[in-house]
Amino acid sequence: MRLSLREVERTDALVVLAGELPASSAATTIRYATRTGALLRIDGATAGAFDREHREAVVGPFDVARAVTLEVERRALPTNGLPSGPGFAWWLLERLSSPAPSLSFDAGRFAPDPRDEKIARGDAVLWGHSHLDVAWLWTYAECERKAQRTFAVAVDLLERDPSFSFMQSQPQLYAFVQARDPELFERVRGLARAGRFDPDVAAMWVEPDCNLPSGESLIRQMLYAHAYCGAEFGVEPSIAWLPDSFGFANTLPSLLAHCGIRCFGTTKLQWNDTTPFPHPQFRWLGPDGSDVTAVLIASYDGGISPKRLATARERNEPVVAGYGDGGGGVTFEMLDAARDVGTWQRPGEWFAALEARRASLPVHAGELYLQYHRGVATTHHDLKAANARLERRLAEAEEAAAWCVAVRAPHGIAGELRKRLHDAWEIVLRNQFHDVLPGTSIPAVSADALDEYAAAEEIVERAIVSSRAVLPRGGMTRVADYVAPQPASNGFTLANAFLRATIAPDGTLLACATASGPNVAIRANRLALYTDTPRKWEAWNLDAGYERRPVPIVFEDARATEDGLEVRHEIGGSRATMHISLRANEPFLRVELAVDWRERRRILRVENALALDAVSVAFGSPHGVVERSTLADTPERRAAFEVPGQRLAFAQNPDGDGLAIFVLDTYGWSARRGDAGNVDLGSSLLRGTTWPDPGADLGEHRFAWAYAPFRKAGTGALELAWETFACEPRVRLFESSESSAQIVACKPAEDGQGVILRVRECDGAARTVAIRCGGRMKEAREVDGLERPLGDEKVRVEGESLLIDLPALGLRSFRVSF
Repeated sequence: MRLSLREVERTDALVVLAGELPASSAATTIRYATRTGALLRIDGATAGAFDREHREAVVGPFDVARAVTLEVERRALPTNGLPSGPGFAWWLLERLSSPAPSLSFDAGRFAPDPRDEKIARGDAVLWGHSHLDVAWLWTYAECERKAQRTFAVAVDLLERDPSFSFMQSQPQLYAFVQARDPELFERVRGLARAGRFDPDVAAMWVEPDCNLPSGESLIRQMLYAHAYCGAEFGVEPSIAWLPDSFGFANTLPSLLAHCGIRCFGTTKLQWNDTTPFPHPQFRWLGPDGSDVTAVLIASYDGGISPKRLATARERNEPVVAGYGDGGGGVTFEMLDAARDVGTWQRPGEWFAALEARRASLPVHAGELYLQYHRGVATTHHDLKAANARLERRLAEAEEAAAWCVAVRAPHGIAGELRKRLHDAWEIVLRNQFHDVLPGTSIPAVSADALDEYAAAEEIVERAIVSSRAVLPRGGMTRVADYVAPQPASNGFTLANAFLRATIAPDGTLLACATASGPNVAIRANRLALYTDTPRKWEAWNLDAGYERRPVPIVFEDARATEDGLEVRHEIGGSRATMHISLRANEPFLRVELAVDWRERRRILRVENALALDAVSVAFGSPHGVVERSTLADTPERRAAFEVPGQRLAFAQNPDGDGLAIFVLDTYGWSARRGDAGNVDLGSSLLRGTTWPDPGADLGEHRFAWAYAPFRKAGTGALELAWETFACEPRVRLFESSESSAQIVACKPAEDGQGVILRVRECDGAARTVAIRCGGRMKEAREVDGLERPLGDEKVRVEGESLLIDLPALGLRSFRVSF
């Protein structure tokens, strides 16, 4: 039967259609065809949803006629099969849709009860799932509607089929639905508490990029996810399901373990373009010896096809069934197919069986480097700069708020500060989604993110001002006592008690050394421009061989000033001004670059030929460092021609002479052995990609980096020097007695009970460290990253100091009360 619908509302986003569904003593199957998406309401309550793959919903029975409403999206993209670049397919998908003016229905059609014992089952393990990008080729607002539709489909299937279970991994999506459709969310909540709509895989607030955010950001992803899932569903997530993130830092197993997350899963390394990752299941080992049970599943999108079933059996893994990228999920047809091939299972049950044999699993130590999407560390610098700036300012604001706790400021003030910081962090965490922070979304997403970043900065600034209002007067300021450049035969020199440098007129660093050490730079700080035209996934990929297509950069002029050297360049059609300076009391040479960027399909880099005989370079990673070979002697090493890193990179000779490069908000690097046995270390600054954002990175950008020559410096000492370079000086509540023990977080506890202190061992040796506190400590207890107690044993408090035992490269957290 067919029901004609009348249009009752039209907006830029939706067309609302309405009609009346006749009474029926049996359940009624409603069918509606749309290439975009439509939400079905019966008497105002969400009853199901439709998209390109989901054409049916089952409702009723109803003893009287019911009002039926369809909210049809005018421009939503399909759930999957989305293009990797511009062209006809992309043009076609972007067109406005004309909603069908009618639906069809018939009574009494629904799937058999899967609990029927007569029905034979296969041995396949099935996970019901729908991957939904929080933003990508659609905005957050569009994602809210996609999440509502996806959840409605899942709830419909769960309520019809008691053997079916469905997992969803992002608390942000639950929060979207909770705010948008409270009645639907209550049904989700009930199913979640019954173990059917499974948030056990929701260990992170969103599925974030796992190379660009700081270590603290990744811990907060877990902290906020845990708090939300515990409060709403009574569940403490135990699985980090990150199927689509673009590679995973070497420290992620340690961070997961520190937060009590036992299991990790992805599919993304199946995209490797050079060598396949060898293990479908493995133990993933972090630098401190912590490990998680990890899986690399073949795929996350699709139905229950013979090919997918055969692959899953061969790899001894589940079939992840359901459409996704743009949501959608499992279909009625998949439910029917499942009856004959296997059993729906919650991921936690499958992982429990895998963990039972974890001793026999192969071990992988180090990062999970994705041999693809290498450009995401550079695309859309404005987003990365805003994120990094907020990470630094949040650290400052949290320490100021922790001081308020230590001096026992009124409880109401401390509570208000915690709320403000929570609101700012939620913005930061949302925008660390793996298609937002990497810059691989449409223009509207980046505009939304930048607006949200601006709002978060206002929140953080208000929190800092409020904290200072209740703290004793005082503070620290940094005196910028610049060293004036001196003319030399080949350019200029800058020198202080720590270092000396020779700079060519075009800004190239011809020599750089400690005050008494050898020169470690052959030709550093050289700007380079290349043509950058990836074959596909333009904003994502940086293809091998780009360096064979250089574009000339024109040096215009240089002039010495009292505070440094100013150099101007013409970079294609763009203008750039570089400022090089040295301060009297700093052991590093600062470089700032202002660029009015107008280039398309080009990449701007800083390249450094270093006079170092090093076979590896260390790069900053989230709460750690990762060492990578400079050799290109294996396919895997050749594939790593552009790698992610944060904060700093450094290399050194066997005798300990070396050079560190500090950065604020750039993340793409290259490191190769030079022809003369030296190290070529490069850093990517800007790209000019044209899809999915035609104007990505156009406009003004500011960069800052620094060169720090050193002699036999540990990682901890270099991290402290980076903090001096990157952060404004402030009075610290806690100070470490050793540079090897870095204080990486100082914040009010989430529950208002004391202060959380987090300490990282940097130099690879277990040690006992004294942490001096500026407040009067009563006691301290060890906690995990989610601020849960680890046993009842107290940590030693002796006078003004906290004595802690740090394992090599370990991370420990403490709750300190005052």
